[in-house]
Amino acid sequence: MRTTIIHTTLLLAAGFGLAGLAQAQDDSTATRRNTIELGVDSKRGPYAQVKGKDDSAREDKPDTITFQTKRKIITILTENKAMDTTGVAAAERLRDLRRERRNAFTYWTGVEIGLNNFMSPDGGFDLPEKARFMQLEDANSRFFALNVAEYKVEFGSHHAGLFTGLGLEFVNYRLSNNVRLAYDSDSVFAQTVVEPDLRKNKLRQIGLRVPLMFEFNTKRSPLPTEDELRGGAWKDKDFSRKNNFHFAFGVVGSWYFDTMYKVKYRQDGDMEKERSKGTFNLLNYRLAARAQVGWGGLNLFAEYALTPLFEENKGPELIPVNAGIALVGFN
Repeated sequence: MRTTIIHTTLLLAAGFGLAGLAQAQDDSTATRRNTIELGVDSKRGPYAQVKGKDDSAREDKPDTITFQTKRKIITILTENKAMDTTGVAAAERLRDLRRERRNAFTYWTGVEIGLNNFMSPDGGFDLPEKARFMQLEDANSRFFALNVAEYKVEFGSHHAGLFTGLGLEFVNYRLSNNVRLAYDSDSVFAQTVVEPDLRKNKLRQIGLRVPLMFEFNTKRSPLPTEDELRGGAWKDKDFSRKNNFHFAFGVVGSWYFDTMYKVKYRQDGDMEKERSKGTFNLLNYRLAARAQVGWGGLNLFAEYALTPLFEENKGPELIPVNAGIALVGFN
């Protein structure tokens, strides 16, 4: 900010009108001087003109503007006023650091890769006889998710908090039996295929997912105090995930907006593909219990559905499960 000091000196002089004269201060303080010239002439009439004069003044020295009338000299002195803004800057920097730390120690955004499977209501992976047509190829029933957004509320520090977010998931069920899926308004069922041999027999769902998870971190990453920021004792640094052990548990809700069934087979020497859209009586939403644990940016996760695969009484009682790794690194 700048302050303005006005010095006035009365001159014992007589006369009328205004005449401009540049005034220099004869002291040891170097200044930058500007002159306002006021006058009247036949061409311009009454006029005011600012004239500058360069000298060896430094940026931290005062500026002066001096103008003279017939009876008075007026000098305006301007200089920088020191203002302590470190308190405001420190508070803003502290908010930024808190946000950076919260982003670093939230483990949701990233890529997830895993495998899908089904469990029977009694908790085993051996499917009942009526559900055997849904037996899966374990290694080819893949799960993929792209988690793109997250938001976390901390419980006092980065060690504990509750987060939510948004993701997109692709759920693939690769059937191992040589059957074709079919469905009507009452149920889903299998049609046995003798020939040809199905090279691919896949049911796929695509959906949006939203988590609600409690998360815990062990690494110590304290924030500086405002005094440390003001005094320069704090050195800017990133909040690294390295050597941080973390785990979380909660639920993930999914809504599936696309379902596709695909078979692929060879016939008369040519590879044929067939795709069909439809619900296949699959439940178009899922609520799953989820647990994840990790070290640094690597997570292991597992999900157990609290809702069945099919709509009620329209398919075998199957509970979807999936597990895999999550590479966290978008934030």
